[in-house]
Amino acid sequence: MYKKILVAIDNSLHSNACIDIGIAFSKKFGARLVGCHVYDASLHQKRFRDMEKGLPPQYQDEKELQRQRDLHGSLINLGLKLISDSYLDVFKKKCQEANIPHEGLLIEGKNYHELINEVRKNGYDLLILGVVGLGAVKGSVIGSVCERVVRRINTDVLIVKNNKMDGVVVVGVDGSTLSLSGAKSAVEFTRHFGMPLSAVSVFDPHYHRVAFESIATVLSKEAGQVFRFKEQETLHEEIIDKGLAKIYQNHLDKVNGLAESAGIKMNTTLMDGKPYSKILQYVEHAKPAMLILGRTGVHSTNGLDIGSNAENLLRLAPCNILLTGEGSLHGTSEVSLESRGVSVSHGVTGVAASKEPRIGKEFLNHIANKREVWEETPVASGVTVSWTREAQEQTEKIPSFVREVVRKRIEKYAIEKGYSEITKEVVGEAKNTIANDSAFHKM
Repeated sequence: MYKKILVAIDNSLHSNACIDIGIAFSKKFGARLVGCHVYDASLHQKRFRDMEKGLPPQYQDEKELQRQRDLHGSLINLGLKLISDSYLDVFKKKCQEANIPHEGLLIEGKNYHELINEVRKNGYDLLILGVVGLGAVKGSVIGSVCERVVRRINTDVLIVKNNKMDGVVVVGVDGSTLSLSGAKSAVEFTRHFGMPLSAVSVFDPHYHRVAFESIATVLSKEAGQVFRFKEQETLHEEIIDKGLAKIYQNHLDKVNGLAESAGIKMNTTLMDGKPYSKILQYVEHAKPAMLILGRTGVHSTNGLDIGSNAENLLRLAPCNILLTGEGSLHGTSEVSLESRGVSVSHGVTGVAASKEPRIGKEFLNHIANKREVWEETPVASGVTVSWTREAQEQTEKIPSFVREVVRKRIEKYAIEKGYSEITKEVVGEAKNTIANDSAFHKM
């Protein structure tokens, strides 16, 4: 699973927990650990220069100032390096005692910047990072280094809040590619560590109800007649709310099947509400060893560094958190089933800016019925296919309310034809074969 792990070290309590967890991972996955400490000598030199004007008169001579600068710089560089080496010695000693492959890495520079560069350049599968460091004070929720690094890398990152490695593993499921990757990671952790596994999925119909109530307070009588408010409300409750529940249950069923195929028993929980709030309540009760989340979710747009639910849970959840990133997507197919962006007359679903056509109840029912038929079409058990990035981008042109249904049909076509990877050419073949589906005309 993980073969090369970077452990950020600063001699804080959280850093020491990172070392312990990294060693546990190394033993289970056969990974090589790289302990990294970053120190910034230039910062101290800059501060010394800022204070020069306040030195006594006998030190204001330029030659004397330069001598003091050189002396200070030498002492600072030597002192910081000695301290940093001592930090790494703690890491090395623990690794030697555990008899695991390891190396120490000492870098001079700005801490978060150098950590980001190291992760990007040297092919790590995982970064283990304390949620706070030596600079933490009472009430600190997340350190600046942790927050900056998490936002700027795509590699899996484990944010450590304690050294607990027993208890349940909880994975958040929303149907996105990254949540599927998280589910696969959760299964691997369960298999290697013998930990119980739970999956939780939360759908949120409440925003739309609030939107309805808000609309009702501002519509004139004439506008209400045009808008057909009562019909829209009924349509939403009958199709959107119930549809979301079914879709998110499908997400849970899919990852449960993934666990079963690995011989792992998984408990699943479906809830409705604000996702981060409901998951937070769940983990506060379950007290898991680890919460696994996709860095972004089903509503992610290009360039988003972290989703709002992941960010809130990163700050508020009391357990260790593994954020899966794009670096863990090799061989993972796009499986999102979320019918996002459905526009049931302008503004009803909270996506008033959508450029997609307005659709009526009959068409929604038609799509819902077709989805049920397509999703129940059996394929070879345990067979999966991967998508190339170009093929995924091509299917982004399909209207969002039917996109995932079409993707499933493409996957079914590819499996039937014996393809292990879906490319642009395979999408073209599927398009020609299933030419009667109007959704393909948008591609």
